[in-house]
Amino acid sequence: MAKFVQIQSSMTIRVTTGLQNKDVTNPDAHVPDRLKVNPEWPKYQVLIRRGIGRYPAEIIEWPTVKSLANDKILTIGAIEELNETEMNENELKDFNIVKDATNEFKMPGVKSGKKSLTLNDLAKGD
Repeated sequence: MAKFVQIQSSMTIRVTTGLQNKDVTNPDAHVPDRLKVNPEWPKYQVLIRRGIGRYPAEIIEWPTVKSLANDKILTIGAIEELNETEMNENELKDFNIVKDATNEFKMPGVKSGKKSLTLNDLAKGD
């Protein structure tokens, strides 16, 4: 059973997990101070459609969704549990995207012993 939340939106908008990236800097390069990162967040986007829809419950923890809710663009409703036979094609696709993003980025609610680096950490040299 997957948890879904009802979201009402005043506009159609794509939400992301944040601005995650992958550090692909070559430490053995002849110019060691060149920072190279690849964006990872474009792979994990959920389209919130105008009106009322059901979306995976984990996205209410995403910073973009929280900001949109604070700005009154989204209204988050009740959480309900669905099994795969009750999901339509869009809901199943969104559920898989959110599940992959949660696994990839260790989103809130998932415990990890490894500290992830941010661009600020890389810029400071920590």
